[in-house]
Amino acid sequence: MSIKNRINNVYRYFEPNLSIIGYLGAIGFPLYYFVWNYLFPQQYENLLLRVICGSLFIPFILKDHMPNWFSRFKDIHFVFTLTIALPFFFSYMLLMNDWSIIWIMSFMTAVFLSILLIYDVYIITGMSIIGIAAGVTAALSFNHVEIHNFHWGYVAVISFAYVTGIASHYRNHVHYEDQLLFARSFSAGIAHEMRNPFSSLYSSMELMLDILRQRSEQCAHNNEENINELKSIIRSNMTVINNSNETINLLLSSINEHAISKNTFQEYSIVNVIKNAVESYGYQSSEDRELVTVKYNKDTTYFGSDILFRYVIFNLMKNALYYKGKKNFNIEINIDINKLHNVIKVKDTGIGIAKSNISSIFDEFYTHGKKNSSGLGLPFCQKVITAFGGCIWWLHLLSVTARRVD
Repeated sequence: MSIKNRINNVYRYFEPNLSIIGYLGAIGFPLYYFVWNYLFPQQYENLLLRVICGSLFIPFILKDHMPNWFSRFKDIHFVFTLTIALPFFFSYMLLMNDWSIIWIMSFMTAVFLSILLIYDVYIITGMSIIGIAAGVTAALSFNHVEIHNFHWGYVAVISFAYVTGIASHYRNHVHYEDQLLFARSFSAGIAHEMRNPFSSLYSSMELMLDILRQRSEQCAHNNEENINELKSIIRSNMTVINNSNETINLLLSSINEHAISKNTFQEYSIVNVIKNAVESYGYQSSEDRELVTVKYNKDTTYFGSDILFRYVIFNLMKNALYYKGKKNFNIEINIDINKLHNVIKVKDTGIGIAKSNISSIFDEFYTHGKKNSSGLGLPFCQKVITAFGGCIWWLHLLSVTARRVD
């Protein structure tokens, strides 16, 4: 695997918690200047360096509001920021404070924090070597440093912390990857099993059409209307099977890739795709269909896949209909097309989600309150909408924003 792919994987692994580390870094770096300069005075402090380090964390907080060009470098910025803020800063300050106990403890904290944030052995090793080397070089080159308290035993302890920390954290990540691989294999297995009855059913319908065609030539003309009706039903079923097979192929390719392939993307009508999804959803009863309403002010197009977008709507409806037994339950899909955004709001009157769980609903394998759920539906929906150039989030209602196509 290339370094670029490794960096991208590391970023995606930690992306759900990026805002937390952003606030900690942006506030913590300048704040601790006053702690070590006034409350517990140390030998050396540097406010400018702390402000620079803190400012590097601000894009983590504003990640959903950064310009489009920044998204191409967000993973590189993530690794660069952690390299400067952890191994570089703390090794530099450790030397400048002559290996004081406080800064040895601070450096050890930075070691464990960097291991916690970066699971990849190659990335964390490269970050640590580059950051520490740069910190030592800066301390020795630009400042007259007199080292009196250094002991080689410190190096042994720090090295032990690195090795044991990386090994432990890497084992946990391997377990996570095993879970993900199992889910992918399980999904692929189900999809392949679905293909077999579809193929058999499709072949049977082709045979029925052929028989009907032969019989229609032999039968009297008064039976032609009934035969045409049967043909129409069969062709409709065959269309459903073809669409299902296409969906399976697309989902399989997406499950086995880190990102959604955009090779087949086209422009589609938002209203038409959503209406089609609502009408073609596999309701358990005709009463269930009456629970869903679609409202819109006008129509426009989006650039993406109609199959994947339909899957997103299916998934949201499935999650909502799980709680259809609640009194006065209903689902409202509101399409708001304006000059700035295309917004699709999916609202239901089910039991809702606790505030403490909202931040985790797009995490892979996370599930709450539902039986036999894999926890992969909403994360995949997020992947799809992101591939369309939009975003999906939960506020007081679940919303999907699709990118405008001019």
